[in-house]
Parts: sequence; C-alpha cells; structure tokens
Amino acid sequence: MWDAGRETSSPGTELSENQAKKEKERLIKELQLITEERNDLRDRLRFLTERSMKNRSHFRPNPYYEDLERMEEAVMSILHNLEMENTEVHENNHKLKKEITFSR
Repeated sequence: MWDAGRETSSPGTELSENQAKKEKERLIKELQLITEERNDLRDRLRFLTERSMKNRSHFRPNPYYEDLERMEEAVMSILHNLEMENTEVHENNHKLKKEITFSR
C-alpha cells in the first residue's frame, strides 16, 4: 500500500540522468579550459601593453605637435596678459565711477 503512490525510475530516466551528468562534467571541463585560455590571453595582452609603454620613452614626438605646443604656450601667455590688463582696466573704471559719484 505504501508503494502504490511511488513511481519507480525507469531505465530511460536513469540513462538521461547519466547523460546529463556526463554533459555537465564536459561543460565544466570546457569552461575551465576557456577560463585558462582567457587568463593566458589577458596576461599576454598585459605583457605587450607594458612593453609598448616602456618603449614609448624612446619614441620621438611629432615635430608639428611640438610646434603646436609652443604656439599654445604663447597664446596662453598672451591670454593671461590680456586678462590681467582687463582686470586692471575694470578696477580703474570702478574707481573712476566711485569718484564721479562722490564728486556729484
């Protein structure tokens, strides 16, 4: 009577469980191999990147770029001087307005 409600596993079910277990093991091994390959490729990329960064110190910059840098420095210097002159003119203008207001 107790056994009436229980289903026994059929040989087909056991076979599919064994196949699923084997497939799971195969996929785990494949995942491990892919992970190892990814890590190896990542290490190679890191090595090549670091090596290329070290070799950059021997690389001569583009002369046009150097000219542009010098021109930028000159323009920035002129801009700074103009800003300082503008500040002085603004202060003098403010002082003159105060004097005009005071003299009235």
